[in-house]
Amino acid sequence: MRMADSKRSNHKPAANKSAAARARSGNPAVRASAKATTSIKVKAPVPAAKPAHPKGPALKPKLGHAHALTYGDKAPPFTLTTSDGGRTSLSALRKTAKRGIIVFFFPKVASKASITEAIEFRTAYAAFAKAGFEVIGISPDNRSDLAKFKADHKLPFILASDTGSKVARKFGAYGKTHKYPITATLPDEVHRVVPKTEAPLRATFVLDSEGHIAQVFTSVQARGHVSRLRKALKLG
Repeated sequence: MRMADSKRSNHKPAANKSAAARARSGNPAVRASAKATTSIKVKAPVPAAKPAHPKGPALKPKLGHAHALTYGDKAPPFTLTTSDGGRTSLSALRKTAKRGIIVFFFPKVASKASITEAIEFRTAYAAFAKAGFEVIGISPDNRSDLAKFKADHKLPFILASDTGSKVARKFGAYGKTHKYPITATLPDEVHRVVPKTEAPLRATFVLDSEGHIAQVFTSVQARGHVSRLRKALKLG
């Protein structure tokens, strides 16, 4: 009995034997243990789902207001001709922007409001750049008019020509507005009788580093707009 017990004990599977070695063993118990070991499948860890980007409420069409994109939306890609004859794109701007991109749409370089807005952006440009923002102004004007506008007012940021307002339409910075300039202080009766038209709108979009809309200014009053923008971005 002692010899039999000793013989049986010699065939116990060694703990440090590999599964392959045990599978080749002449002992059925050892082979069974190898089969049990190799049949265990370890599931790969499932990567945590990326949280959805928070989105704002859908914007309804309103006279003089941008309405297509709201915060959280992915900005549509674009490639445009710049005032110096080069090309710029959303992907190129994202590569150089550390924190985000400020895209402001304006209707026409010759207007007094566009000059006021551009000069305010010029004054604040150093603060935007220091905070990691790229700034680009987009209008339907041709390249030569934009080049003159940039030179006349010494604008340090990019100006791009959006002929036909194709990019503005994608962002929603194009829609119904008053045909003639009027002030917001006029009575509603006057606003109602002024003819309406489809035209480029003045609007600003702040994109985060991933290209999502982070801030939306759907109806911009040129004077004081940049100060309000800096406050929204907490730039002082």
